Amino acid sequence: MITERMKVFRQTTELLFISLVFFLINLLFPEDPGFLKTSINPYLIAVILVSAYYGRIYGYLSLFFSLVFILIPINTQLSISGYIVYVWNLITTRLVIVIIVVYFLGMIHSSFASQIKTQRIYMKKVSLEKYKLQKELGSISAANRELEERVLRQQDSVTALYTQVKAMHSQNLSKTLSVLISTVQKFSWAEKASIWEYERDSKQLVMVANVGWDTDDALNTIESVDSTINGWVFRNDTIFSVRMLLEYENLSAMDTKRNILTFPIKLSSSVWGVLNIESMPFSKYNLYTEKLLAILIDLAGTAIERASEYEAMIEYNEVNPQTNLPSVSQFFSFIENEIIKSADNKNIFSVIIIELPDFNDLVNEHGEKQVYRIILLMLDKLHSLSGNMIDFFHYKEKNQIAIYYPDIDYDGASLFCLESLGFINTYNWTINDNKVLLDVILGYSSMGSDFISADDLLSMAENLLEMQKV
Repeated sequence: MITERMKVFRQTTELLFISLVFFLINLLFPEDPGFLKTSINPYLIAVILVSAYYGRIYGYLSLFFSLVFILIPINTQLSISGYIVYVWNLITTRLVIVIIVVYFLGMIHSSFASQIKTQRIYMKKVSLEKYKLQKELGSISAANRELEERVLRQQDSVTALYTQVKAMHSQNLSKTLSVLISTVQKFSWAEKASIWEYERDSKQLVMVANVGWDTDDALNTIESVDSTINGWVFRNDTIFSVRMLLEYENLSAMDTKRNILTFPIKLSSSVWGVLNIESMPFSKYNLYTEKLLAILIDLAGTAIERASEYEAMIEYNEVNPQTNLPSVSQFFSFIENEIIKSADNKNIFSVIIIELPDFNDLVNEHGEKQVYRIILLMLDKLHSLSGNMIDFFHYKEKNQIAIYYPDIDYDGASLFCLESLGFINTYNWTINDNKVLLDVILGYSSMGSDFISADDLLSMAENLLEMQKV
């Protein structure tokens, strides 16, 4: 940083150097000492410019240096005293004028310098106040953004949570678990998380889904239920939080630095497994995140149970090779089991039968593979229309598909059939870029509070189909 003393020294040196330069030039013209015979004297012009730029004091200092160099004898024809008298006579009048000019220019410079200094002080004060205001404004804006984000997150969380829970309803357990763990990551900002299923045969927890795992993590895919925190959560049906390590010595003994939040995944009758968050931002580790994940996992239990039962039912049974859908025999077994559960838990469900009357004509024209492809596309659209709530099976005939729709009564099934017919009739169905008209009829029945056998339930849906063929 340049100090005031350094500034004075630098400016004084500059003035001395300017006068020296003029003196050296003057040595080339000894017949015109001090350039006093010329109408424009460079020494005096420099003095005036210096006083205007640097101020009155530096103007007089520059004048002093100029006089010193002007009075140095450069004409050898005159004695030193004669040279000084000669120069003084030539410069007197100009000197008086220059002194007056330097004075007034110095005053003008001082006035401007004072105004500039005052403006600088004012601008510095304004700048400081502006900085403080910007800092306060930034803090207020950050607080407002946080509040807005919290409100938006709450609104978005409800919508996103609803969408993700709907997406969990699938006949594929792997897909259900994948949606669950991706949802957990979204709502907790987890960097590593995993889902563990309890295997009753081996009596161990087995990792069945994960996110963020690396090669080292993949070495630990099986855990004991007796000596791990995951096992403790499973056995006790209790949520674990890392802060509990400070309170319970038995948990500290089992800690492997892989558990931050661990939740039991409970189905209707028992604990199925656990969800473990192994790494997450510290700022996101709070009670709000914990409660939100607990709600999410409770909602996911139904979807996991449904997918598990569906896969267990078809795991060792034959499925259609072209549609990968369970056979009609599996459908009967499934419905009988649901009727028993309905009698115990007072649950309701509906059965819908879809029939394509023109199935054989379509097969003859386009081939069975292409027809089943378009049927699967139709089923996928209906699955989305139901909010991913329905399961599909083959029925008695090749042109019939059975639908199981949980938690919906007769009126709800009727409304869904109307919506399905409206969608099927308006969708642009194509096979090999050729437009195809799908003629579909629907029959449905519902299991309510009164007990009804599987045969009677399906007969009601079949009778409704036959009525539409008349």
